[in-house]
Amino acid sequence: MPGPARTAPGTPYLTSSPTDSGRLRLFCFHHSGGSAAAFSALRGALAPHVEVLAVQLPGRETRLRHPLPTSMADLVTELDEHLDPYLTGPYACYGHSMGALVAHDLIARRQARGALPPVRLIAGACRAPQLPAAFAAEHMESDDHLVRSMLDIGGLSPELLRYPDWLQSAVSLNRGDLRLCASRDTTEVEALPCPIDVFHGMADPLVHERDALAWAGRSTVSCRLHRFSGGHFFFLRESRAAFADRIAALLREAPDVVGGA
Repeated sequence: MPGPARTAPGTPYLTSSPTDSGRLRLFCFHHSGGSAAAFSALRGALAPHVEVLAVQLPGRETRLRHPLPTSMADLVTELDEHLDPYLTGPYACYGHSMGALVAHDLIARRQARGALPPVRLIAGACRAPQLPAAFAAEHMESDDHLVRSMLDIGGLSPELLRYPDWLQSAVSLNRGDLRLCASRDTTEVEALPCPIDVFHGMADPLVHERDALAWAGRSTVSCRLHRFSGGHFFFLRESRAAFADRIAALLREAPDVVGGA
C-alpha cells in the first residue's frame, strides 16, 4: 500500500509537510552555512518509526531570496509561530552546532509560554547554550580569514576555491549564520523539561568536551554525553552510521514511538 500522501508544507521553514501517521516527529536544525539537505540520509535511516522533518532557515537552497532575521531572538520567534501547528503531538529535536542553539532557544521560548515540550533534545557539536557560541566571533573577520577557518574545521570543501562566485555565497551565508549565533543572550534561562543528549565528536576542534559537558543542568530530567569518532561534522563523515543508530536508539526510549520500548 502507498504511504501517506505528502503535500506542500504550510510554512517555508519545512521542506515537507508532516503526515498524519501518528509517528513521532524529529525536527532537525542544521549547522551554520548548512541546509536541510544535511539530514536527507537520516530520514531514510529512521523510517518507518520516526518522521524526520528538516528545518530550512532563510538564505539557502529554495529560500535563497528570503532574508535571515537580524537576531536569534527574532528567528526563534518566527520558528515558534511557523512550527507551532506541527508541534501538537510527540516530537523530538536534533540540532547540530548552530542548530542545537536554535533548537534550545525555541524549546525555551515554548516553555516560557506553556507550550508542549519535546520528548527529547539532542544537541550535536555544540557548546552549552550559556557559553559563547563556538566560532561565532568569526563573523567579524575578513573573507580570507573566514575561508581559512572554514577549511580548517572541515566546513568548506577545498573544491569550492575554484569557483569564486560560489565561494563568496558560502562565505556570506556562514557570516550571516554566525552573526545570529553571536546575537544570542547567553543569560541562563530555566532548565528545560525534557531529557537532553549531547553528541560530541572527540576530535572536534571547536567544541572541547568540557564545553559539551556544560549542558548538564540544562534539563530538569537528565543530560547524557555521547562520544563519537570524528570532528565537528562527525554526523556527515566519520560517524554517519553510528550517529543515525544512536538517534534511533534514543528515540526508541520515548514511549510514543511506534515500535519503541
